[in-house]
Amino acid sequence: MGTLGCVPAYDRYFIAGIKNQKVATGNYNLKSIMQLVDFYEKNSARFEPVREKMKVEGTPYPQMKMIDMGFWQVGLELDTNKRIQTAH
Repeated sequence: MGTLGCVPAYDRYFIAGIKNQKVATGNYNLKSIMQLVDFYEKNSARFEPVREKMKVEGTPYPQMKMIDMGFWQVGLELDTNKRIQTAH
């Protein structure tokens, strides 16, 4: 799922990240996916310039791969330093 970029992987760190940032439910279902789509669309002005620079053989990363990587990092930071209340 996360590897192809069609939907996030919904692994432990990703779920922790989206719940911490109150972006989506954290359950793998249509409601959560649509919440992620809404989040990406609302923040596309920030995502798209970065996404265009991240290419594999000339093809930009899929939008959901960007979401997956970003919230995975948030979850990792939360797990690594349990004292922080919200990610940076």
